[in-house]
This record gives sequence, structure tokens and C-alpha cells, in this order.
Amino acid sequence: MGRTEQEFNLFWSMLIGRKVDKKKAKIEFLKIKTELTAEELASKFNSLYKSTGVERFVPHPQRWLRNERWNDEVTENINGEKVYRDSNGFIISKEEWDSKKRNK
Repeated sequence: MGRTEQEFNLFWSMLIGRKVDKKKAKIEFLKIKTELTAEELASKFNSLYKSTGVERFVPHPQRWLRNERWNDEVTENINGEKVYRDSNGFIISKEEWDSKKRNK
């Protein structure tokens, strides 16, 4: 089952930050193979955007999709402490994170 233009439009509408090269981003989106939904992909892109802090260091959506950057681990910090998240984006403890890493 391939991606649809409707899914891309949802993904695009949820992105924060600079939305550039929409046409190229759509081409890449329609080609990608992942179980993640459009919402989950947008959430992962937005997490990277928020954690980077400087817009010019965030890849354009088209490049982010092409390079499967949704698989990257994004490091978040709250009050100087690293935040660990599960595959659904929920905050978990460091112990849970470590046990998931060991069990892969």
C-alpha cells in the first residue's frame, strides 16, 4: 500500500517551521516506505525542528524524507535532563529506554 496525496497534504499541514520545496517533498513522501502515519512523521519532523533551535540547521522536509531521517534519534533536554521517548513519542524513564535498547 503506497502513500497518498491526501496523506502528504496532512503531513505538510502539520509541519512547523519553514515549508519549502513542497513539490519535491511530495515526490519523496509518496516514495517512502514506513509504517509510520503522516501524523507520526510530522511529529518526528517537528521534534527535530524544536530540538535543533536554529532553523537553518533543520533539513528541508524533502531532504528529511529522502534520507529517512524519521529513524534518527533526536535528543531533547528539559531543565538540563535528557528526555527519553518510546516509539510512539511518549516520555519514558531512562531505565525503560535502556531496556528497550538491550532488547532490540
